[in-house]
Amino acid sequence: MTEGVFSYFPKSSCYKYQSEAMEQIFGALIGERFVLFEGACGTGKTLSALVPALSVGERLGKVVVIATNVHQQMEQFIEETREIRRKKRVNVVVLTGKMLMCPHPDMDYDRCKLLRENTFELVDAERESGVIDAQLRALGKKYEDTGDPEIFELRSAIARDADSERDRIRGLRRASCNELYELLRSDPTGFREWLFGDVRRPEEVADWAYQRGVCGYELLKREMKAADLVICNYHHLLNASIFDNLLGWLERGANDIIAIFDEAHNIESAARNHSSLTLSEITLDRAFGEVVEDRSGDREGIGLLFSLVKNLIHDSYESRLKFGESERIGEHWQDLRICDPLTREDLFKEKLEKVMSEAGLENGVIDDALRLGDEFEKRYEREFKAGRTKILKSSSTLAAATFLQQYLRENGEYYPILNIRRDDNKLTGRLELFISIPRHVTKPLFEKLHSAVLMSATLAPFEMVKTTLGMERDTTELAFGLSFPPERRRTLAVNVPPLFARDRKNPETIEMITSVLTDIINETPGNLILFFQSASVALQYYQHLELNIPLFLDEIGVSAQRVREEFFKIGENGGKAVLFTYLWGTLTEGVDYRDGRARCVVVIGVGYPALNDRMRAIESAYDAEFGRGWDYAIQIPTTRKVRQALGRVIRSPEDFGLRVLVDARYTPESMKTLRKYSVHNAFPEDEQREMIEVAPQRVKYAVMNFFSEISEPIETKDLQIKE
Repeated sequence: MTEGVFSYFPKSSCYKYQSEAMEQIFGALIGERFVLFEGACGTGKTLSALVPALSVGERLGKVVVIATNVHQQMEQFIEETREIRRKKRVNVVVLTGKMLMCPHPDMDYDRCKLLRENTFELVDAERESGVIDAQLRALGKKYEDTGDPEIFELRSAIARDADSERDRIRGLRRASCNELYELLRSDPTGFREWLFGDVRRPEEVADWAYQRGVCGYELLKREMKAADLVICNYHHLLNASIFDNLLGWLERGANDIIAIFDEAHNIESAARNHSSLTLSEITLDRAFGEVVEDRSGDREGIGLLFSLVKNLIHDSYESRLKFGESERIGEHWQDLRICDPLTREDLFKEKLEKVMSEAGLENGVIDDALRLGDEFEKRYEREFKAGRTKILKSSSTLAAATFLQQYLRENGEYYPILNIRRDDNKLTGRLELFISIPRHVTKPLFEKLHSAVLMSATLAPFEMVKTTLGMERDTTELAFGLSFPPERRRTLAVNVPPLFARDRKNPETIEMITSVLTDIINETPGNLILFFQSASVALQYYQHLELNIPLFLDEIGVSAQRVREEFFKIGENGGKAVLFTYLWGTLTEGVDYRDGRARCVVVIGVGYPALNDRMRAIESAYDAEFGRGWDYAIQIPTTRKVRQALGRVIRSPEDFGLRVLVDARYTPESMKTLRKYSVHNAFPEDEQREMIEVAPQRVKYAVMNFFSEISEPIETKDLQIKE
């Protein structure tokens, strides 16, 4: 192994393929290429990518940014980075959303942003007030010495302005952030040494700051420029404005970044979640206020535009809500349809264009708003550079105009939705442009990065990844299957009739599945995880199955971490329990069910996602763009979820376990009998070969036979590092 790579590797030996993977990733990153890396669960992908990336970063003066959208994976990054630091020092920053570091549990992003702006404004105002007070003292003394009435009048005029400014300061003080205020007025010592003395979790940073009464998030941003490695969430890379902020904190350009995307099969959905555009009533109010306060020209048309859009949003959701529905709206955004997901007929856009026309507003008003917003941005930048403000403000006018320009432009990359939620006991709405095709987000990013690794246990097919994400750079493609002893695992495909949604409440279907699951549970000597198509189906069987062992239910709104930890304890102590969960929940991936934590995983049904408006819009866009709407939007992502679920067992060479797929669509025979409804051939060929078809009445014996063949874990020898 290359000496530079080995200097960061913290283990005494490698898993099979790990040394080869590190060598190839090192060469690719040095050559500014992208790596598509599929490695089976539990085979050391994180170190395989992180070790060569840090080595290349050191050689070329780059910063490594490793990102995931799974909390458990971030914890793994922290632990493995701590191992690396024991061998070689690395300055690490673990970055998370600012709301998670805020000591105020009721804080939300919009309110935080407002308080932050007010706090910077307050500090500036207090400084200016101090200057004015000094002027007043000087003028007072000068008047005492001269008795000049003009000086008295000047002092009186300034004093009136000072009184008005003090009133403004009192108002700002009531609507500012105390922790940020204290940070701006002080300079806590010792933070950098403490921060880089270990790998600090965000909650540790927040606690350090809380003990000193300052804002931990803002404090962390100050030290980002000294980081060699940043551990963060997807949105720090995939959201263009947040990524620009990250680069500003690092004082780097995008070409200085080596990015590692863990669980990279989730990039598509994450790009949509983090990079869709929104325009809220709050932003429109701020934009309107910005325009009204500006008196440099005729702005009436721009202000009218923002007012019309806000009123149309408000009227649209008010007219949709029936009697009693308003009271049931909660704090989370809910979707209201304004556009047909298949035909893309947008009723809201038609109304907007109509009211604009009736008000005498042409499309040119948006260009005027963009120019005005750009003027505001430049003005804020001048004020910031001149030191008159401590914060580089952003223009709400520019944000609103940019959204409207994108919305009214004819294109198929976005799908419009109206969102509504309750805020401070009042309904509020926003427009959302949901991104159907993620390459419009990822392609510009990939073009700028120095290099990147996209890794996952279920990344294939690589061609789909490159196509949907717009990856045009040279790539190195690596795929390593499960290298652990094949006799330690078995995959059964139970030939029960296809579990279509219409059959889920059929009594005969329920009894058949109950019988199969009971046989599997009874014959498994340890913990089992049952993955159902949805949370409601998981609840249905949780209530129906009669078992004399501990049962755990993964419920929406209940801490999955607490459920998982209690389930783990039973298996680790040699007991037996059953966890009822669902494919699209949080326990499908990024959770390590090593050794006794789980001996059997069962996937019941295929588990396609809910085919709502958003999913139909994605399918329609993929079909129009690539001619493979169903495969790219539904079939392949669902198969990946199933493969992730199966990967929860067999996490080390000494581990063993059984994987069971309960649905005829998984069986090899289904390709002949069910044809287009079969999902068997959606799996990689090596995984297809491992599937053993079993009749429902024979499951009991198949499970019994497997576990009877497994006695004590076999002795294995790790492959030594190749130097």
